[in-house]
Amino acid sequence: MAAGFDISRYFRTQPIDSTPMVCSRCHRLIVLCSCLSSEEAIRQSAFYSDDLFDVDFLDIENAEAQPGSDLDVAAPLCDKSHQHHEFIDVDDLTIEHLPAEIRHCTTYVWLRNCVPLVVRLIRNITATGRACLHSEDYRDTRICDDVHCPYVASLGQGHKLYGGIGIITNKHVVMDDDQAAMTKIEFFYNNDASRTTGLVVKELGAKLYTTNTKMDYTLFTCYVHSRELVQLVATFDRRRNYSWLAIPRHIRKNAKNFAIVISHPHGTSKKISIGNVIERRTQAMSRQEVEDSQIVRSIYDLCESQGGSGRLRFAAYWRQLKDISLPHSVTWYTAPTCKGSSGAPVYMGNTVEEYGEEINQAHTHRGVDNTRGLNNCFT
Repeated sequence: MAAGFDISRYFRTQPIDSTPMVCSRCHRLIVLCSCLSSEEAIRQSAFYSDDLFDVDFLDIENAEAQPGSDLDVAAPLCDKSHQHHEFIDVDDLTIEHLPAEIRHCTTYVWLRNCVPLVVRLIRNITATGRACLHSEDYRDTRICDDVHCPYVASLGQGHKLYGGIGIITNKHVVMDDDQAAMTKIEFFYNNDASRTTGLVVKELGAKLYTTNTKMDYTLFTCYVHSRELVQLVATFDRRRNYSWLAIPRHIRKNAKNFAIVISHPHGTSKKISIGNVIERRTQAMSRQEVEDSQIVRSIYDLCESQGGSGRLRFAAYWRQLKDISLPHSVTWYTAPTCKGSSGAPVYMGNTVEEYGEEINQAHTHRGVDNTRGLNNCFT
């Protein structure tokens, strides 16, 4: 943990003031809040996926009401209860849990470095996301406008929030700016002890950055109360990429046969599930998709040649395109998931190349394909 990072302050809570000048959902001043106008739309759109877990928003704030780590206790009537024993608590993961084809100390180290970036998302549902460094906001600050912020006692009124963290999840988990601002993000919920000892860091989302309906993908921003948390996310991301390259090449190739999911099933503490990749299928490309793909590729190549500023320019272009039709693949896999796993990262040995270096790529778990009885994601 970074020096001077008083993580215990993130566990403190304060009673909610019932003054009518404060929104009862996001706790911001009414004049700064748009929750009320969109409440019904949010309520109607919150249950799109079988892997969203419906919770009572107030009860889940109560430490005594946390679902804990035992899936059979948390969800005894779950349709997938026969798979509960296949989930591995992240603290219990050993090298022996890895399939023989990828069982190697370097694979284990890489997977351990993926775990800290996975977060629990809470609104009127629970789901999973993963944190990443969001370079556009990296040096940005703003004043906290949450009148019930639990950090006022230690940071004072009008304290700063620090940008630089993005949260990746599904479109059906966070659909718009209102839902992003109402979503609580919990970092480092690895076990029940981490809640009672104050190691769980709680923050709120800020706004939608980019989203795509067809790919069921959303990236929203998060401003946090400690610059050191931003630095931690950046460090974990670098370590994850570096440790991937340390894995022998033939094992990295074997990783394409397996799906590794890190999630918060039923809102419980963080767990890992491992299964086989059954099929990857590229969707048929229309003539329009081919043309769109060529245009996007040309823009990307031009922007990338200009370095960091060029990539930021491409990101701005991409946000304007939104639901453009591009070629994509669907991958089906057997790694167990449950409600609460929507938005979880799925690692299947897929990579992209940046600056001539291989980068391990996570995809985003969507849900169950009921026609095949298999989990799936877009790749």
